Amino acid sequence: MTDSPANPPSAPVRKKAMVYVDGFNLYFGILQGTPDLKWLNLESFMDFLRPDEEILGVRYFTALVDPQKHLSVSRDRQKRYLQALGSCPKLKVIMGKYQLREVSCRAKCRERYEVPEEKKTDVGIAVQMISDAIDGLMDRIVLVSGDSDLEPAVEWIRKRHPGIKITVYIPQDPGDPKQRRNDTYRSMGVDAKPLPTTDIHRFQFPHKVDLGSGRSVERPNEWR
Repeated sequence: MTDSPANPPSAPVRKKAMVYVDGFNLYFGILQGTPDLKWLNLESFMDFLRPDEEILGVRYFTALVDPQKHLSVSRDRQKRYLQALGSCPKLKVIMGKYQLREVSCRAKCRERYEVPEEKKTDVGIAVQMISDAIDGLMDRIVLVSGDSDLEPAVEWIRKRHPGIKITVYIPQDPGDPKQRRNDTYRSMGVDAKPLPTTDIHRFQFPHKVDLGSGRSVERPNEWR
């Protein structure tokens, strides 16, 4: 009588993660001065950064720029990018808005004028993270933002759902040696570090992105 072959070891269960991306924080922290990186496939990039986890979804929070302008080249480029992101099956775009705010010139003229101010992103991210944590959707939270306004939401989740591991990626210029806004997170026991950018160039959408139903969108010429 021969021994039956041993059962092969089962693969470890991958932890489930949700990703929350502050679109403007990412843009101004890293992408603004690097047009060749702006056509970024966030879904595939996050899969690369978190190989040991199952990314359930990527939530991308932003708002349309230049809302007061009838025509805007910047807004047209942004709309193309949002269309490309819409081709990612696990990615959802969540829109805030720009709102005009009246300010006073600090120089001697004291003239009053209006400036656009982006609204709802930090609150939207905070509410979504807390809601998903309460619903028990994930084992891991990945937050891409250097906005300190999100620290209270992260702290709330850390205290009330300690089983959820939280990682904060802070978008910053790779040439900037200063690691911004991570001391508070570290005091909570949250892993906070600069967003890795060494391989980000590898995760650009193709020049033409298929949107289905015979539709497609092309990378803006200025982003090549």
